[in-house]
Amino acid sequence: MARPGVVAKAEPLLEGALARLSIEIVDIEYRKENRGWVFRVYIDHEDGVDHNRCQEASDVISDILDNHGLIEHAYTLEVSSPGLDRIIKKDRDFVKFSGRKVKIKAHEAINGQKNFTGILKGIQGDDIVIDIDGKTVSIPRSNAKQVRLVVEL
Repeated sequence: MARPGVVAKAEPLLEGALARLSIEIVDIEYRKENRGWVFRVYIDHEDGVDHNRCQEASDVISDILDNHGLIEHAYTLEVSSPGLDRIIKKDRDFVKFSGRKVKIKAHEAINGQKNFTGILKGIQGDDIVIDIDGKTVSIPRSNAKQVRLVVEL
């Protein structure tokens, strides 16, 4: 069960504080899992993300969450790199990763299809635009369950 209210309140506070360290928030999840509540933050930095950078971000995030009373019960804080197959959610990421191969999972089927893999062209209005074998395909952002980079080795 997700708690978007906590994320919506926390994200602007965390973005501002982490930006001072040149750390970018890629995604935030707050959900109940088998082991309890987890507040998970995926971060990025132009020089990469290592253990020390995660610890630095974790200290800042923990202070903000605790000092603003955003979570009133026990939770686990996890901070990590988004990985090579990172999820793309923010406008800036659709621009940054334009030209890269992505996989889009749709909530509702489009022409009988829910999974699309192609080259990201960017955002046009409320649509994600990809190229699939030379054909331009537009998928409404509201129908995109997940957009993820495809790792090509």
